[in-house]
Amino acid sequence: MSKKYDVIIIGAGNGGLAAAADCARAGLSTLLLERHNIPGGSASSFVRGRFEFEPSLHELAGIGTPEEVGSIEAMFTRWGADVDWKKHNSTFRLIVPAKKGDKDTFINENGVEVTVDARMPVGFENFARKLEEIVPGSYESCMKAFDLSERLFKAFDALDNPAKLPFSIKDLPDIMRMASHTLKEGLDELGMPKKAQDIFNTYWCYMGSPASTFDFLYYMTVLHSYVKSGTGIPTLRSHEMSLAIDKVIRDNGGDIWYNSEVTKVIMKNGKPAGVVINGEKEVYGKYFICNSYPAVVFRDLFKETEIPKQQLKMLNARKTAVTLTTVYLGMNKTKEELGITDYSVFIAPDSDSDKQYALTKDFFSGYCIINCLNEIIPDCTPEGTCQLFLTTMTHGDVMKDIKPEDYKKFKTKVAKDMIETCEKALNISITPYIEEIEIALPPTFSRYLNTPWGTPYGYMLEKWDSMIPRTAQYIKDQPFENFLFCGATQERGDGYGCAYYSGEKAAGIAIKALKEGK
Repeated sequence: MSKKYDVIIIGAGNGGLAAAADCARAGLSTLLLERHNIPGGSASSFVRGRFEFEPSLHELAGIGTPEEVGSIEAMFTRWGADVDWKKHNSTFRLIVPAKKGDKDTFINENGVEVTVDARMPVGFENFARKLEEIVPGSYESCMKAFDLSERLFKAFDALDNPAKLPFSIKDLPDIMRMASHTLKEGLDELGMPKKAQDIFNTYWCYMGSPASTFDFLYYMTVLHSYVKSGTGIPTLRSHEMSLAIDKVIRDNGGDIWYNSEVTKVIMKNGKPAGVVINGEKEVYGKYFICNSYPAVVFRDLFKETEIPKQQLKMLNARKTAVTLTTVYLGMNKTKEELGITDYSVFIAPDSDSDKQYALTKDFFSGYCIINCLNEIIPDCTPEGTCQLFLTTMTHGDVMKDIKPEDYKKFKTKVAKDMIETCEKALNISITPYIEEIEIALPPTFSRYLNTPWGTPYGYMLEKWDSMIPRTAQYIKDQPFENFLFCGATQERGDGYGCAYYSGEKAAGIAIKALKEGK
């Protein structure tokens, strides 16, 4: 007879890895199943020529400083996961090139005419003073926002602790006060000038929702993490984190089966009892944690009659979030020779986040993020070289009119447009020095992540479906009492840290239930 596990985790993405690590460390018999041959999902790496690329991690907040360990680094320390962190003491640079008819333009340090060029520092006071320098009259509202974020951050710590669920909203007054407000409404109430808001809101794209729909308190905690102590990235790319957690799971007696795709959920007495792997092998368990896209899971793993009606209603009400297109470049010049001076530069045709979001309905309209990994890890490429990755967002089925025979030509044009946008905005030359190039469009991410249109973001975070409603309804929103979801589709949406938190939360609930015999 095959072994029956306490917990079976479906998917070795960030959320699944975190869930498996906690379950194994708690002494539960744990099985982690992954259809690919490596762990991590987006948290991996790939090699082209003499370059090893980072697929998705722009920067990771919550690493902290030598004086104060951040929440993510503390999580890895608690697991006993060994990661060599490279820390970065900056946030972002936002450049909005001038268009014909724009007012209040100026020539920036790159010799480009712009309406905005904001290089924002780490530290609340530093950030606020820089914002004041760019937009006079913004300092006070910025500091008020960060003061509120400090209190919100402490309240969120309570939400991260599964032992405190269900919680009383009355115990969290700042959340109770701000939960129903969008980012725009919150900043308007604090009196922040519009131009300052546009700079302040630059990280909206990391959650995939613009200021008019994204909730204020969630954005503030995200920005709080970036500005308080900077960011970091593993020396060996994000795959270093995935392999470190893999080791933790195995060292604590957990099993990991790669090349093992779950093709069916076995139901008994109205709830999951096991899974079928690769269409053949059956494995049984008591609790199940799923790090996959719910709509895909219900479509592929369950019979229609087995799916709770409430789940179908909820999934039909939610919108699929944005997806990404990324161009990976291995350059035969150093970043200094190319003239690149920043790690992360956001280039936007308009500074307003809602207008930026509106552009995602077209394939590429000038919104692009350019990152140079060598700025944080100087020796991440061979001597005399550097690597860049360029990212833009799209929304919806933007590939529907592209014929298969036109795909290669189309993706080449997209990459060319993105590269030229960065060249013009930074007044540098990239094209002549490209040694390796890889272009990942939504179909690429869809094949790898097995999500609609390749979205890594899960579902759109909207006012009615933001973090607080999702958190308050978390238990009720799960399909079965012994089957929990984790990952980007859950309360905090996309982000490495968000996924790890969701995996820990699901694991905490399973551990508590199993140890109490429930």
